[in-house]
Amino acid sequence: MRLEIGYNHDFEVREETYLTATGPTFTVLYLSDLHLTPWSGPTIRKLEQTITRLNPRLLLLGGDYVDYAKGLPHFARLMEFLATRELVFAVAGNHDTFFGLERLRQLAERNNLVWLTDTAVELTLDGHRVRISPVPITEPTEGVDFSILCLHKPLDVTTLRCLPDLAFAGHLHGSQFVFWQSAQGLFPGRFFYRWNILKATVGRCLYLISKGLGDTLPVRYNCRKDVVFVTVKRLT
Repeated sequence: MRLEIGYNHDFEVREETYLTATGPTFTVLYLSDLHLTPWSGPTIRKLEQTITRLNPRLLLLGGDYVDYAKGLPHFARLMEFLATRELVFAVAGNHDTFFGLERLRQLAERNNLVWLTDTAVELTLDGHRVRISPVPITEPTEGVDFSILCLHKPLDVTTLRCLPDLAFAGHLHGSQFVFWQSAQGLFPGRFFYRWNILKATVGRCLYLISKGLGDTLPVRYNCRKDVVFVTVKRLT
């Protein structure tokens, strides 16, 4: 059991593998809920080192980036660091509307990030069509080999008409206090939030929930911060 108070405690890399019969082989890193403050410099440096070490083919940012105006330079530094990477996609979180969504979006887009709003984007990886969407897809798309749903807030994937292969979300922070953990989720937060879990498999969909990298109220108990790294492998 571990009590963490403050902004710059270490985070873990949660690693998962997804096996696909027809899609491409690649890696994807999801990070969310930075909640940057004036004191977030060490977290950004550690995050840059982690991204460099993992070198993901795709990088997904899940929202809630800045809590204080003086945290904006740390966000700008991260955007500049990511500018040289080719496939970086971001969605907004609920906190971003309070701080200044358009300012964050413009800063991201100036550094070559793709800001996702309400439509999916498609790209080609090694000859395979991959779709990344910030919202659920309601109708199947012909010819898509692999689909990813990139969210901020978790939603009930069991109700979706078209399941993605991979789905990511954040927002819940693991509820910041974890007194016990089971296959059903992280408790006591799981009593209040159905998706206060680490992962779930629904049909072919692997659903992964990040505990985030920062908190507005910087107190956690037995709830280590994280990023989620997935290796997608084609069955041979």
